[in-house]
Amino acid sequence: MEPNREMTFKTVKNKAAARVKVRFVALPLALSFAALAGGIMILSVALPRTAQGARAQAAITTANVRVGETEAGNIVADAVRAAGGADIAFVPAAAFRPGASVARPATGEQAAGLVEPSSDIVVVLNLRGDQIMAALERSVSFAPQPSAGFLQVSGLRFTFDARKEGGKRVSATQVNGAALEAAKTYRVATTRPLANGQQGYFQIWDKSAIASDTGKSLAGALNDLAKARSGSLSASVDGRIKEAGA
Repeated sequence: MEPNREMTFKTVKNKAAARVKVRFVALPLALSFAALAGGIMILSVALPRTAQGARAQAAITTANVRVGETEAGNIVADAVRAAGGADIAFVPAAAFRPGASVARPATGEQAAGLVEPSSDIVVVLNLRGDQIMAALERSVSFAPQPSAGFLQVSGLRFTFDARKEGGKRVSATQVNGAALEAAKTYRVATTRPLANGQQGYFQIWDKSAIASDTGKSLAGALNDLAKARSGSLSASVDGRIKEAGA
């Protein structure tokens, strides 16, 4: 059917004729008509896939936090890094509420619904670059399978290749634009459970690596970040975690 073409349909009910004029515009809509009893014609419009996709993406969700970079992961990791005044932040997928979804943009209070428990405290670790690299290798060790230990990050960019053997998957690691240095010590903000070694990270550091306890909960960190960003939170998936060959 040609766009911007006017078409006239005739409907009859109780012997009274009515003419209905419809203008079709240049939109990728699927149109269908159904005649009902009494001569009433119904026009049905199906939204295009692009419109459906835009509507489906009008929320921040915790989907995929166990397999790759996500908007929810970036927001929470940025909040944790800011709360700790750290170089880097690690937030494990286990800290996110499965199936959670909040409006975009979100308030700090709404964003707190993405994590559980939101009362978890942000702590700061002192980690060497080689420990950070080992943590990233552990993070992607189960890829492409989902993992509760997958790390959402802030202040850090890296690439991983799930086709390679474990321990050799991570490359191109940068901290705030500079190459990660194996012998350098970095301040890494994270959740208390991860700092205590949960999800197998006790193999990389122990509690002696904890440098400070911020006393700030995840909910508090998200509220502070929202205030710093004019009261609302959203984020792009900016390539801080890239999967080679994906």
